[in-house]
Amino acid sequence: MRKGLFALVGFLLLLAVPALGQSALEELAKQQIAQKTGLDPNLLATLFVTEGENQFILAFVYINEKTMQSQLKPELKQAIAPYVNKRALLTLLAPAKASVFDPLRIQFSQYLARFLLSEQTIVKITPDFQAGRFESGTVSAGILLLNDGLDLNKPFRIHYGQQSTVFSLTGETLPAQPNPFASLLLLLQFIFLNILLLFLIPFLLGL
Repeated sequence: MRKGLFALVGFLLLLAVPALGQSALEELAKQQIAQKTGLDPNLLATLFVTEGENQFILAFVYINEKTMQSQLKPELKQAIAPYVNKRALLTLLAPAKASVFDPLRIQFSQYLARFLLSEQTIVKITPDFQAGRFESGTVSAGILLLNDGLDLNKPFRIHYGQQSTVFSLTGETLPAQPNPFASLLLLLQFIFLNILLLFLIPFLLGL
């Protein structure tokens, strides 16, 4: 019943804001996660990845005391508790269709610097948070440990392949960058919003 309600909400959201560009859709997704979980929107970023046959949502949550005061499910809070204020991002993967994903392809940039992940900077929450093929209707979670060179008081970009999103703890924005998938088809928008509302948000809340 609750998931049916979420699906209806997704449909109504799409009717209210049709033909969104990717950045606007990601902002809407961020606001929906914040509203449902009680997380501060400045602790969040989302990235909708469309790469060949792969289509999935990545959601990022900075782990601090405010995160622990949100409505995240107890098991998730227990998993991230050791990383409070340790420059870490709770990261969630929710495929819109069967997709190949590799967390090592997530990169960060700030000014002219680029920061890569390694096996040592990725912590699994779900056992499958590693390179592999993921089915629609599933959610995988892990923790990314940020490089000390990133200034968390300034916005930075999170990249996956050719696509990127801005993460900013202060709410400060960055100039838009060209995105080869900036305009998503209406059907794909509907699919992404449903994956968000039916699977990713319920995973965060333990529904």
